[in-house]
Amino acid sequence: MRFLGVGTAFPNYKGKFGDKVNGIFGLGGFDPNAPGMKEYFARHKAVNKGQEPDRWASPNTYAGLQVLQQAIERVGEIDNAKILQEMRTGTFKTIIGDLKLTGNRNPSLWHVGQWQNGEFYGLAPANRAGAKQPIF
Repeated sequence: MRFLGVGTAFPNYKGKFGDKVNGIFGLGGFDPNAPGMKEYFARHKAVNKGQEPDRWASPNTYAGLQVLQQAIERVGEIDNAKILQEMRTGTFKTIIGDLKLTGNRNPSLWHVGQWQNGEFYGLAPANRAGAKQPIF
């Protein structure tokens, strides 16, 4: 069993090692079947010369921007205090699922992922929607 760091979720890691990545554990992960995820990947590739996003930070960063957009739309003006308050208290539809910040943190992060059949799936927390079982 191998557990690696942040770079495990990068598409160039899979690109370098091909099928040998299957079974490798690492930080992060994602659910490729989450609502909006396939569309996000397609848009990312379209504006990045075909380069895929990574399977951890990119979806979370995009979800953070979705939170910001929805907070601004709900507030209806660029008022930082009101926007921050909405971000602290609201629930937001994102590509990583419904997101409600807890103590200014995203409580929905994947902590452990694994390459399985050419995709880096989220494994833990195991009670998250889309979580896969590890393979050995």
